[in-house]
Amino acid sequence: MRKKNNLPTYVNELEEKVVDLSLQLKSYSNELISVKENYNKIIGKLIHNLKNPVGVIFSFSEMMLEDIEDYSTEKLKNHIEIIKNSSKFSIELLNTVAKLSQIKSSNYTLNLKKINFLNLISNVVTEFKHLAEERNIIIQINFPKKPIFLVVDEAEISLVIRNILNNAFRYSSKNTTITIEVAEGNNIVETTITDEGIGISEENLPSILNEFFVVNTYSEDKQKCIGLGLAIASKICMHHKGKISITSIIDKGSSFKISIPKL
Repeated sequence: MRKKNNLPTYVNELEEKVVDLSLQLKSYSNELISVKENYNKIIGKLIHNLKNPVGVIFSFSEMMLEDIEDYSTEKLKNHIEIIKNSSKFSIELLNTVAKLSQIKSSNYTLNLKKINFLNLISNVVTEFKHLAEERNIIIQINFPKKPIFLVVDEAEISLVIRNILNNAFRYSSKNTTITIEVAEGNNIVETTITDEGIGISEENLPSILNEFFVVNTYSEDKQKCIGLGLAIASKICMHHKGKISITSIIDKGSSFKISIPKL
């Protein structure tokens, strides 16, 4: 038997290619396993979170059909409201999971264009004015005097701001303040949203941007949280080559800093 170093050159090259392909195959296999596990996790969480609202819809619908003749107007209105709220939660959950899947897809692309970033934030804040008035929460805005122009996907970055503001309102008590501050550096724009809410423990901070990670299942207004809003915001920022960083003190509040580089 001839020694390996006496084999023709093309055989050595072929062996190297086989080894390389084997390593690539193993890598793709591990990636496929990870994707499958993540998919199963999302489906499991989706089913878990839909069971209760769908059950409520079915139970109250059945109750109404059985006793419709004995329903008072007030009772009918209350039960329809319960069905409506459960349906709304279910639809929002499905839309949120669909958005997460879209962002994680290999086909996900950004519609980048140059926009006035301060106008974008102002438009999103306007959406929260009614809620702020209802709960007597002050939205304090600290903007630079000059406009800031950024090349971003306007709809996606609006969703980032919306999700973080929604989180701030979700865990803030009445009669508190939410502050939005924008600072422009040479190569980056930083938007910091600070609330005076319940805060996040040091132990939970590293996981707060993970999918389905929930510290408090229900918010101050008893709305259920499923732990996807911040995860989606983080992934959108990463697609913009940016990031979200968080500081927080229990019972004092949290600050979410959105850093987006200038392109």
